[in-house]
Amino acid sequence: MKAFFDWSVRPFFLFTGGWTALVGLYAFFPSWAMPNVAKLSYLQDYTIIIQHWGMMVGLMGLFMMAAAVIPKWRVPIFVYSGIEKAFMVWLVLSNAGNSFVSGFWIPFALDATVVTYTIAYFLSRGFSAPEANER
Repeated sequence: MKAFFDWSVRPFFLFTGGWTALVGLYAFFPSWAMPNVAKLSYLQDYTIIIQHWGMMVGLMGLFMMAAAVIPKWRVPIFVYSGIEKAFMVWLVLSNAGNSFVSGFWIPFALDATVVTYTIAYFLSRGFSAPEANER
């Protein structure tokens, strides 16, 4: 398993981080992102929380991409992104019977992948810092 994670951790963080960073669109274009991405009505009264959420998740994506090239960042980013994305997976599943979930199935799939990869990473590698020669 160690060889698999040595090979895949950089592309994993770049791919999933890139898609996560796209949520930053909500921070800058909330009136476009809500109906076109989330498939929800844009309510101007919620602009601040939508933009705040977009910035937080967008930055998470950028930090995930940074962890691809900064090995010391990997464990803390895995912990934070794993918890954050596990919560999103739970939110989607626990609200699956509601129509407002329809725009969240693709992010759900990405987040479930991150959670699964994170759990497997820690089961195989533990919580130790990356080795000095790990790239």
